[in-house]
Amino acid sequence: MINYPTMINYKVTSHHPRLGYEVCQGTSLKELSSSQRLGLKHALWQHGVIFARKQHMNAYELEQFTLDTFGPMMIGDNRYRKEHPPLPAELVSNHVAILGNPLGPAEKPIEAVAWQWHHDKDALPRLEGLTMNALYIVMLHLHKVPGTDSDGQPHTTHFLDQLEAWRSLSPERQSELRKVKLIHSPPFLTPDAWTAETPLKTHPLVSEHELIAREGLYMGSDTAIPVGLEHDPDAAKSFWQNLLDEILEQCVVYAHPWQEGDIVFWDNSQVMHCGQPYDSIHQQRVGLRLGVVAREETALRHS
Repeated sequence: MINYPTMINYKVTSHHPRLGYEVCQGTSLKELSSSQRLGLKHALWQHGVIFARKQHMNAYELEQFTLDTFGPMMIGDNRYRKEHPPLPAELVSNHVAILGNPLGPAEKPIEAVAWQWHHDKDALPRLEGLTMNALYIVMLHLHKVPGTDSDGQPHTTHFLDQLEAWRSLSPERQSELRKVKLIHSPPFLTPDAWTAETPLKTHPLVSEHELIAREGLYMGSDTAIPVGLEHDPDAAKSFWQNLLDEILEQCVVYAHPWQEGDIVFWDNSQVMHCGQPYDSIHQQRVGLRLGVVAREETALRHS
């Protein structure tokens, strides 16, 4: 294990006991059978973060794989990108977002907002029947990987097991936190940018996973405000940061070591994550990101 220099000192490993399970070795995700797709999903629910190596999908193929595997509820609308060249055609589709600096050197890459601990579900739109317990799966497919992060280490993304984090707390601490509800907002939006599509959402800090029926924390990001502290932003920030520090002292973080062609899947009901900065002036990162709500999976809860 290595201690990477960050604002919060925590232990990381590329061999976590639960997170970071490799699937479909030697198999193209574009050619999976129905039973193989089911096995991939079961691995995801069991491990929270899974990955497949040596994949080669363009944006359209990633959408088709997602439709066939998880269903049609893909979140995001990037159709406007088709009207704004010069992005390569293989990176463009209706729902896939392009991350990194695909057009060359950039002072600040698109995903710099994700270089902090967060849950992607904070940015989900408010849709009928869609709660914050929804099974929101994000997949990231890197076509180009930076040689190193800003700290000189191989390029990684960090994942924190929120089920383990809950279990690591004492019964007394758990009793305290069960009473807490958080008001969530996307970390990349300022109050004047909140819209009807991504409104503030209130959610218990402790909740049960919709499918696997295990309790865990849902912390969102450092913009989350405990109910009752709406008018004390300093206290709200301290509550969230202190809780994160407390968890990171007790849990080991999974650092996924990226290779070109990797696709990493993560279940936002089980983990929060943190992207790692890299030198986007001298190194290139090109990734395809797609999020989907796996609504039909809740029928498998007790199977």
